[in-house]
Amino acid sequence: MVNTLSKMNSMDAVWLHGCKMLALVALLLWSVESLADEAAQAQPPSEEAAVAQQRVSTILSDDANAPKIQGEQCLPARRIRSVDVLDSRTLVFDLGRDRNYLVRLERQCFGLRRNTPISYEITGNRLCRLDGIRALEHWGHNRLVPGPRCAIPSFIAINAVEREMVEDRIAADKAAKVAQHKADKAARKAAKRAKREAKRNAKNAA
Repeated sequence: MVNTLSKMNSMDAVWLHGCKMLALVALLLWSVESLADEAAQAQPPSEEAAVAQQRVSTILSDDANAPKIQGEQCLPARRIRSVDVLDSRTLVFDLGRDRNYLVRLERQCFGLRRNTPISYEITGNRLCRLDGIRALEHWGHNRLVPGPRCAIPSFIAINAVEREMVEDRIAADKAAKVAQHKADKAARKAAKRAKREAKRNAKNAA
């Protein structure tokens, strides 16, 4: 009877720890969302900002049923000043004079990370839709090896406000993923600790 009660108490302890960690995860996610809501409500967006937010949400949406923004088919290669990699799916081509074109890849491109050097194909004197882009990985001393080819779907013209919103959204998504990862790691550690304590209690009660 004592052993049975001890095992029940141990299982209750494991269940209780699990509930606590789930509550912690929910609290962390709620905190991130609350901070984002507070930032958005701190200053009512102007009509221009509201339109920009809607465009950015549409561009970054992964909903297959969401409307798509039609972008340019090609860019003149000689006018490309720089390319900024924001994450594994998002790049911004700077053509100077505040002309920026965003590329949102259909899926993550292996090896593509923020500020990663890249190479891209050029058709004639233009960089066009369906041309390939590759991340360049550093191998050894001053050696760059191209990664898998990823096709460019289109080039979406964005203004300075929209570019800043895209960068902020990507940074917020990354922060949320980091918080989720830390919460999951803490939950796994707590579960293992509770399991060890349950076994120890059961052994002592035997």
